[in-house]
Amino acid sequence: MDKKEDYIKQKQERREKKRIGKRSTHPEEVIFIFEKVLEDWKTIRIFNTIIQNNPDSHIDKKTVERIATGNCKVYESELSKERYTYYQELREKVYQYIETKKIPQ
Repeated sequence: MDKKEDYIKQKQERREKKRIGKRSTHPEEVIFIFEKVLEDWKTIRIFNTIIQNNPDSHIDKKTVERIATGNCKVYESELSKERYTYYQELREKVYQYIETKKIPQ
């Protein structure tokens, strides 16, 4: 591996670590939110369920709303290969679901 490739790899790892820290949610919480959005749950219900099941969760209502749009990146290093594939499929379904719910202007 030459210096440039090594630098790029290190940069990606630093960026990934930083973004994971900023996200303040666990990958399994993201998957849970995606699943419940597809079941047509309201975001406040999703938030309350997460807090009831895990009072130590650092998630807030705004974060749930943002994730519910499909706007949350989970990295392959955080999940098993099967769970990561499942996450990707869910994320795509959430994007499609949100797109169909938008009211045309």
